[in-house]
Amino acid sequence: MSWEKTKVMLLAVCTAAPGTQPELSACTTILVGRKATADGAVLMSSSCDGNQMGRVYLVPGRDDYGDRPVPMTRNGRDTVGHLPPLERTHRCLVFGAGTLGGMNEHGVSIALEYIPMREGLTSQAGVVSPYSSHWTTSLIANGLMRARTARQAVQLIGAMVEDHGFLYTWAGDAGVALPIADKTEVWLLEIFGPERGWTADSGQPGGVWCAQRVPDHAVGVSANRSRIGRVDPDDPETFLASANLYSLARQMGFWEEGQPFVWHEVYGGAGNRGNALREWRVLSQLAPSQGLAPRSDPASGTFPFSVPPDHPVTVARLMAVMRDGYEDSEFDLTADPAFQVEGEKSPLARPWGPPELFDLLEVEPERTISTPASNFVFISQARQAMPDPIGSLAWFAHGPAATSCLVPIYPGVRELPDAWTTAPDLTRIDRGQVAWNYRLVANLANQLRYQDVMQDVRQFLEPAEAAFFARQTELEATALRVYESQGAEAVRDLLTEYVQGSLNQVGAAYDQLVDYLMFQYLYDRPDLAPATRPQVKHPALPTNPANMLNRQTFHPVLQFLAPHTGEWSIPSRHRPTERTSLTPPAGPSKRFVVRDVHRSHASAWERKTGRSGVP
Repeated sequence: MSWEKTKVMLLAVCTAAPGTQPELSACTTILVGRKATADGAVLMSSSCDGNQMGRVYLVPGRDDYGDRPVPMTRNGRDTVGHLPPLERTHRCLVFGAGTLGGMNEHGVSIALEYIPMREGLTSQAGVVSPYSSHWTTSLIANGLMRARTARQAVQLIGAMVEDHGFLYTWAGDAGVALPIADKTEVWLLEIFGPERGWTADSGQPGGVWCAQRVPDHAVGVSANRSRIGRVDPDDPETFLASANLYSLARQMGFWEEGQPFVWHEVYGGAGNRGNALREWRVLSQLAPSQGLAPRSDPASGTFPFSVPPDHPVTVARLMAVMRDGYEDSEFDLTADPAFQVEGEKSPLARPWGPPELFDLLEVEPERTISTPASNFVFISQARQAMPDPIGSLAWFAHGPAATSCLVPIYPGVRELPDAWTTAPDLTRIDRGQVAWNYRLVANLANQLRYQDVMQDVRQFLEPAEAAFFARQTELEATALRVYESQGAEAVRDLLTEYVQGSLNQVGAAYDQLVDYLMFQYLYDRPDLAPATRPQVKHPALPTNPANMLNRQTFHPVLQFLAPHTGEWSIPSRHRPTERTSLTPPAGPSKRFVVRDVHRSHASAWERKTGRSGVP
């Protein structure tokens, strides 16, 4: 058998889903007000923990909708309603295969949390969902594409729920929490269904929703159960809610006039141990002086909606919290006696991993903040003191936070490398797709000698992210000078070159890291591994916009949606051709050259129908 075939077989073993944690669809989000951060930014970190692979891509803004209502559809064919006429939509950086989160050009970012809700609130007549097969019925997509502020996004999404009816298409009996941030505010919006018998012609709102603002000086957390407590509709600076806030609760028998109205008790479903422990861990990590005690029984109460942090929060601090596996706490599984061998911690000690190992040792893993089931993780950083092309960025990584390098991406850039944007090929292991290499690194750690592999992974991650932080100050100082002298378009050129180079280099480094770890720990021939651990080779900081990528190579593009998939795509004839000005990364760089080769659903649609654009 050839080495290439053997390699593929070994990789297939590595990509087996760990399956070690309950609630693999769960997510964790941390929300930080601007006066609680070190640089005055509003910060929000979130992991999408759906045990799948996704992508990161750009959706261009549009201003050609005309003055007619925009048809709403869930499958690209059947009209289920209409949006109002749209003057324009905003440019968006989108995470996941179905708009599971993102950030727009004005710094509005949205994350996603599944939350349980009371029985009887599901209506199959609902039209809008957190994400959908078509952007017109996706709450997240509409919030990103149409809102300039977090408050506006809350109100816009709330109005869509009331007008068209809420139904979580992924799990009809669930509600949703949408954490939403901008440059000045961060909100937690929670949405539940209208009631089982609701129809569009009933004259009643199509759902019930409430949003609470995290105070500027505080941090909050959402971990898959309702977090909003007592509501004061007379305080619009802190609370926003649907008109049926109380009336639906009375109608459903969930609440009686004169009784305390606690939102999560009235509409939310029961939580569990995994929810409670993640809430406790986030708040206790950022505000240990609060003395919060862990609650393994979710029925014993809830934690404060928000608390002031002990120290100003930074992006680096949020990265560390998102990677947490309860290390050095009473819930640290790696300290369990089952993982001790002759008084020392075994290399197999881990907070997550193969369920067969835990069964053998008779230990029960906890649902931790980081989880091997993560699709992606991001941290949005939005700063009011800087103009739009510079002030907002998202630190993004495929896969679980514990093994993933987060890379800064500014939503105003013109394009991202294909290896990051293309939807993962799930029929084969494609080492040319960055998402696959992130996933392979995670699984090599989860399936093998965790302690040893993670030591290598940490020594790979830490210098790479430290360099990004060090370069951010100089990059943005240069960008501000360019903005003042040459304008926003020149800044977009500068940031595009830097982001493209950074993503290409990180992608190449992860490809090399997979091989390094395989030789070290899977193939068991460390003598054949590269002599040194791979490192991210950061691109040079751009300085002179006149020497950057020729702006004319980035053709103005329209927004194309494949009607049969709902996937955003740009037909190949509208994409730029291969650009030799992109510096190829060291190592196996052919996989990461930006090229004019795409599997475009929209192109196929145009060839078949002779039409293009959004139906």
